[in-house]
Amino acid sequence: MDDGTRAIVELAWARGLGLLDDAFSFEEPGERLTRTNPERVAYVALWEHRVLVGPGWLLDRATDVDDVTLASGTGLLRLAGQGPDGAIGGRLVEESVLAFADAYVEHPQLESAVVADDPQAVHDLERECPPDDVTQVGLGALAQRFVVLDDREAPVSGSGYAEQQGILADLGVLTPPSLRREGHGLLAGALALNDALDSGLVAQWRTRGDDVAAAALGRRLGFRPVGTRTTVLLPS
Repeated sequence: MDDGTRAIVELAWARGLGLLDDAFSFEEPGERLTRTNPERVAYVALWEHRVLVGPGWLLDRATDVDDVTLASGTGLLRLAGQGPDGAIGGRLVEESVLAFADAYVEHPQLESAVVADDPQAVHDLERECPPDDVTQVGLGALAQRFVVLDDREAPVSGSGYAEQQGILADLGVLTPPSLRREGHGLLAGALALNDALDSGLVAQWRTRGDDVAAAALGRRLGFRPVGTRTTVLLPS
């Protein structure tokens, strides 16, 4: 990953977190950047950068809390567990590894693959997948999507991406459990990743820390992990 790609990733995340475009450029070594948000708590580690977003009372409470604690779902939940008004709660909505890719994937079936993007193909694919996987990928809501069909025109895998800040492509792959480890996800992912690069975007891959299969697929697609994101939704 070259310096230009890194600069694009840092710019996109600075904007997404509500920071100035060049916030990371002026960050002092060891500094933790903060941003006030009354509804959501998020901790992002990206290369050597550290950012904590949340209400003012939580930012004050986190002053002496180490980064390892903030990066863990249980640690961030514990920190946000009781607000200044006595409200108890908070829901962990993301604890993921962030990885990025800026190189095309070569695959022998890219030219011959039969691909659809219509709602029915997406529906048929999602029907064969666990609900948690369907929700995590959100294929039906993605603007760019690629459903790979077999010789009977049945879906075997799907992929797609959503643009973030106009410069990142947040990519996901969905494959039915019965068809995994057959290479379908790799082909689908390659289609989406190459399309994103054709559109001038840097590809982003987010996986749960315990999702070994997704991490392995990301590596095969060329994604390099460089950070993490942990997010907690506060009670209203």
